[in-house]
Amino acid sequence: LRQAEAMMRKYDIKFADVEAQKIEKDDLQKGFTGETRNSKWVWSLAWAASYLTSTMPYKKGKEIIFCDVKEDVQVALLMHDYLVGVTENISSKYRGKFDSVFSLREQRQSFKIGMVGMIAKRAKEIKKEREDEITSASVASSGKDLIVIKQSLIKDKFNLSYQKARATYISDSSAYYKGREEGKSVGLNRQVHGSKDKM
Repeated sequence: LRQAEAMMRKYDIKFADVEAQKIEKDDLQKGFTGETRNSKWVWSLAWAASYLTSTMPYKKGKEIIFCDVKEDVQVALLMHDYLVGVTENISSKYRGKFDSVFSLREQRQSFKIGMVGMIAKRAKEIKKEREDEITSASVASSGKDLIVIKQSLIKDKFNLSYQKARATYISDSSAYYKGREEGKSVGLNRQVHGSKDKM
């Protein structure tokens, strides 16, 4: 998206030209992750993927589903698969402290929560930076905020509503902060590889 915006500036393509292709409710669809673990960290990564792809996630039963236009939904599914995989891979290698009062399982869980929290924070910052640029361009050209319009369409079509997330309990603060540091190194703009690539 950043590259597309740079190309628009380079070739003086006005945002109004892009806005001519309006999104309709019929263009919106669901993408099913197949992910049914009822874990806060998996759900947090769904939000991280949604921040990076401008999609909206929700749960039906336990399964996480993304909503948006087809292309964005496909990227969100791949991004979520990648983020879950990299989190599991890195946290499984965390050895913790042998003299800790917490079990290795508790330490890894705290590490994972910290890592996921940092990934989500970074994804949200990327989303804000991108949306600020898009919003200023769209408001200047049309007086409308396209991001808000798109999100409203998605919420309306799929009848989505959200509640504020509850705080997550962290048993080992040391492992949590090590996870936060690890979360800073996870690539959020690299080529996505995962089990859903062939799909």
